[in-house]
Amino acid sequence: MHSFDLLLECIFLLFLYSIHTLWDLPGGALFNPKKSDMHNNTKLISLVLFVGIISLLSSCDPQKRINKDYNYFQKGLDSINQYNGALTDLKLLPNDLISIQVIAGSLRQEDASLFNLSSAGSTSSSMGASTTSASGGVGYQIDQEGYIEMPKIGKIKAAGLTKVELAELLKNKLSDEVKNPLVIVKLTNLKANVLGEVKRPGVVNFKTDKANLFDAIAEAGDLTDAGKREDIVLLRQINGKFETYKIDLRNTAFIKTEAFQIHQNDVIYVAANDNKLKTLNVNPNFQRDISLGLAALSTLAIIFNTISIFRR
Repeated sequence: MHSFDLLLECIFLLFLYSIHTLWDLPGGALFNPKKSDMHNNTKLISLVLFVGIISLLSSCDPQKRINKDYNYFQKGLDSINQYNGALTDLKLLPNDLISIQVIAGSLRQEDASLFNLSSAGSTSSSMGASTTSASGGVGYQIDQEGYIEMPKIGKIKAAGLTKVELAELLKNKLSDEVKNPLVIVKLTNLKANVLGEVKRPGVVNFKTDKANLFDAIAEAGDLTDAGKREDIVLLRQINGKFETYKIDLRNTAFIKTEAFQIHQNDVIYVAANDNKLKTLNVNPNFQRDISLGLAALSTLAIIFNTISIFRR
């Protein structure tokens, strides 16, 4: 039983007390103005109490608070139309897994095939260049020093470059091996950890190398009813240090910030709202005992008032 249900039980008991007081006035003082002033005062107090209870119930509208806290994008929708929402190419980092496709600008595609890793291959090529990820994907993994190793051309610094910048660098280095090479680079292991009040918490693996916060939340099944829309924390590691971003889904302002685009290994945490925290702090056995006790008191009050009425 929730606290609101307990409040209703208490109000119901007060209502029964008011009715009992009105009926229990001696000599029918409720309708006889000649009775004592004390009886009339008691009647007036009971009526005021009854009217107050009705007013309290009519003024309680939990739906207003729910709508205010629950809905996304309550502010800023007008200004967001001026933002194109374009995502940028991410800087490559150590431990990133990248796919590199080389296409020759001539009919001799066999010159380029040496640099194209097959997904059906083993965890490493004869040159020790390729790596198989935990998900089964094959590509060039950037080592802790930020390098990849490719056949014939050796080690290349990849960390700190975007995929476009790395493709241009490889194009220049491969020009002696492949005629007019076209190089395509993709980040294949973009992922984020989504924790807290979401329906499917855990690691989210993206099929593209560009993703935003909406993609992460959608992959995690959206927020639960207990998720605090205005209290989302994003942790991002930059140059060995964690940066913290606070996000409020009720206001679209965060779409224009750095926190909107997902980076490698971001951690997204959705805090629980007050109702969830209160539920965790309440002993369920205590709630059950209170509920049973109030139900018993309600029954006794009804029986007592019924007996009082029929004894008149």
